[in-house]
This record gives sequence, structure tokens and C-alpha cells, in this order.
Amino acid sequence: MNTHHYPIALHADVITRFQRDGFVKTKDVLSTQALKQYAGAVDAEVARRTAADKREVSDKSTYEQSFIQCMRLWETSADVKALSCHAGLAGMAAQLLGVDSVRLWQDQALYKESGGRETTAHQDETFWPIGAAPLISAWIPFDAITIHNGAMAYVPGSHKAGPLKTVDITHRSEPYDILADPKLGGQSPQWVDVDPGAVVWHDGFTVHQASANESPNTRRVFTVVYIASNAERLKTWPCFPLDRENIAVGDRLRGSGMPILWPPSTELPEPPASVGETVGPQQNVQRS
Repeated sequence: MNTHHYPIALHADVITRFQRDGFVKTKDVLSTQALKQYAGAVDAEVARRTAADKREVSDKSTYEQSFIQCMRLWETSADVKALSCHAGLAGMAAQLLGVDSVRLWQDQALYKESGGRETTAHQDETFWPIGAAPLISAWIPFDAITIHNGAMAYVPGSHKAGPLKTVDITHRSEPYDILADPKLGGQSPQWVDVDPGAVVWHDGFTVHQASANESPNTRRVFTVVYIASNAERLKTWPCFPLDRENIAVGDRLRGSGMPILWPPSTELPEPPASVGETVGPQQNVQRS
């Protein structure tokens, strides 16, 4: 592996647990002061993007009731960029994946409102035409999270099953009951409580879900997804970050929208000139 100095070096047992279970919690990654700064930046950008939406949770679609979703905030907020492109987090991602270099695949705010429904169990990587490229998500809470306000649950070892049937978490069609997939062997999801400052990591093929938010407050979570730098596009079906960069099947990932974050550069990357939709699962490019 890359011998570049990691700002946050992981113990071997943490990496072993991740490889075994497909998820792992790392405590005390971000300081209280840093987390407050990052949370304020994300809050401000989410508020800006959703200012025109005055609907109650009950008036929203089933998918929207799961969370307010704002993607690629680093591209429109210089203040969020420091979190999305955090060298310490990127180095942790590289260590957990066992690769020398990672790119930013995407960031997103997932704010589950009070009364928000559960998030349907699914795998992340089956949504994208990148095959089984090494991919990992950092789940960063800005508040204390339990099963009562939107905690995540992971099926231990489910990443070893590889890609299962894609789950339609938008509920435009009846979603596949992935927890009943025979390849999971009847394993139950494991709920994970998280305190602010900790980060939970999960593999792109780890089956996971989130509970409903029964608390009076919005559950504020930010995620950063990293992918091995040498990953390729393997399918033609639409995918915003690949289509924006005109990446063809067989091409390696590239472009300003998916910058290399590890090893880190001396300066934070510049965002792309064209950005996606401000809310929801980005699909269309808005040319500037």
C-alpha cells in the first residue's frame, strides 16, 4: 500500500473488522470544534437548496419522506468542501479499502426530518455502472444517533455476497426485499448508535437500512463516498457523474467532479463548471 503518511492511521484490528463485517465505527475522528464548523456549513447549504420547499413530511413522496437529499454540496459550497475533501477521511478510506489512491465519488446530506420514515434496506453500489470497484461510504452524524432518530443498521458480512438485486428505494416500484435474499443466510441487520465525532464506514455492497425518526428534531447526517482511483465504467446506463465527464464504457474515472483525494494535493480541488440538481438523486446536468 501507499506509504504516504496518514493523518489518521488505523489500527490493524479496525481494518480487519471492516473486511470481516463490511462496516466499522471509528470513534473520535472529528473534534467538537471541527464538527460544529462542518455542520454549520452543511446546514447552510441544505437550507439554501431547500428554501422554496414548504411541504410537510406527509405531503412528500415516499422516497422524500425518508430524508432530505442534497448531493455534491462541495461543488456549490466552498465551506462544505473542507469536509468532503478532508485528507484524514480520504486516507482512512484508502486504508480500509486497501488501495493506494481514492477519488471522491460523491458527497451528500441526508437529513431525516422529524416523522421521517425508515430508509429501505439496500446496497449502494448496485445503483451505479461501476461493477465491483472498491467503494466505501463515510457516514458522519452531526448529532447523537440511535434507533429512535434514524440510526443505521448493517447486515454483517453481507458485502461478501457481492451485488444482489437492486432495490428501488424511490418506491416508484415495489422494492425488492433484499433482507430475504438467500445469499444473506437469514442474517439480521445490526443497529449502530453513533455519537458526534465518530464516523461509520460501510462497503459499497454492505446491505444497510435506517430507522424512522421518532424524535422532534431533524437527524443530520453527511456522507462522503470514495472509490478506487483506477475504477472504470462498465455499463452504459445513465449515471450523472460519469455522463457529466463523458466517460465511456471501458474508460477509467476522471474529471474535476471526481477528484483524487488520496494521496492529497497541497490545495483543495476546484469544482466542475457544470453542476447537478440541487435536491434529490441528481440526474440532469445544469449547464452554467
